[in-house]
Amino acid sequence: MDAPRKIQITGRNTFIVSLPHEWITKRSVNKGDAIYLNENGDGTLTLSLKQAKKGVKSCTIEVSKNAAEAAMRNIVSAYVGGAGTIVLRGQGMSTIAEEARRVLAGVEITDETGDALTLRVLSFEDINIDGIIKRAFNVTNSMFELSAAAYSEKGADVFTEISRKEDDVDRLYLLLLRTMCVEGFSSREAVFKAIAAKSIEKVGDHLLDICLDAKEAGPYPLVAGLLERSAKVYASAYRALSTNELDRGQFTEAKNEYMAYLQKAESGLKKESDKTRMLALKAVLDKSLKIIRYSEDMIESSTDMYFARMESVPDDGIRTDDGTAHEPRR
Repeated sequence: MDAPRKIQITGRNTFIVSLPHEWITKRSVNKGDAIYLNENGDGTLTLSLKQAKKGVKSCTIEVSKNAAEAAMRNIVSAYVGGAGTIVLRGQGMSTIAEEARRVLAGVEITDETGDALTLRVLSFEDINIDGIIKRAFNVTNSMFELSAAAYSEKGADVFTEISRKEDDVDRLYLLLLRTMCVEGFSSREAVFKAIAAKSIEKVGDHLLDICLDAKEAGPYPLVAGLLERSAKVYASAYRALSTNELDRGQFTEAKNEYMAYLQKAESGLKKESDKTRMLALKAVLDKSLKIIRYSEDMIESSTDMYFARMESVPDDGIRTDDGTAHEPRR
């Protein structure tokens, strides 16, 4: 059947093509039925009523007690690369396998013999990139309150809980990379979402460090207040990212509030008589500022995604998602 079809557009940026009525009738296709498209190596598309089953990737990794770090690095890379089965061989494979289960989401030991151990990655249903990013944000957002509590007057013991949350964020980030690799995301937005996810992962790292620093530098209420304000900056960056809208000034407003309070906290350090503690607190302030920098990376990714959806219009202007057309720059 050689039936040409013209590509049409509906809405703002959804391209559609009609299917031949003869094909629809012959295969008893009804309204609401799922149609699967698969891209071939030559760029052509194959249309099917059944979803193509993807083969499970498998690999074997040699491990040793003397090179445990290298073995873990290889396991993580295999996981991110989409391996469904990872076979470990060598000394210390059981210890390394348990560490892999702790670090990677959905990894289980399914078989173990004297000379080999098999890790299998469980399949995840209904996983999507936006859902993973949302979950990672929610976890990191809760870490701000824990870190602030460590610097309160009483200096709450939250170190075990925040360490667990940081591990969760790391697992979610690796799961996101794996999902992108396995599903073959090729949209222009994927790279911006990956950058935003990395920023979220780094925010989790810094919050853990800030909290652990409280063992020597805390309690110090000014740090607690600073973390509360940095949380507002972080939340405003994610809000723009998750709503697919341009920031209307909320981010700048929250950042200005943070910067004003940062100056107050820095002035407070000058009154600190213990030089060692003063230096430790200065390092904490620097780490909080890095959180702002990663929040800026998120807002930039959000803005980049927004304008990546722009459509060209016949008069050589630019049409954005809100339907407004703008003249090109001269």
